[in-house]
Amino acid sequence: MKTITTYYLLMYDITNEKIIQKVAKKLINYGFERINYSVWLGWVNPLDRGNLKTELQTLLRNENAKGSRLYVVPLRPSTLGKMRSITGHKPNQLDYWLGKTKNVFF
Repeated sequence: MKTITTYYLLMYDITNEKIIQKVAKKLINYGFERINYSVWLGWVNPLDRGNLKTELQTLLRNENAKGSRLYVVPLRPSTLGKMRSITGHKPNQLDYWLGKTKNVFF
């Protein structure tokens, strides 16, 4: 049985700089790549998905994170592959994100 990979686009507006750093470190540890200051792209092994969710929820329940928001958008590879800038250009890193190439050239 073929496993369908689901990518996740995570976006946040976190009110505390220390919590931002902890969330960022957590996402890096799970293999996510920052594509903007508060926007991340990555995929999580289905076995780890629950752990990541719990760890992020714990960080955002901190009193210092009051008012913070984190959104998760699941994306299939076919949907992610259609990503284009507002001017219609494909991001340079898109093939890398999809695992089609091992190198990123900027």
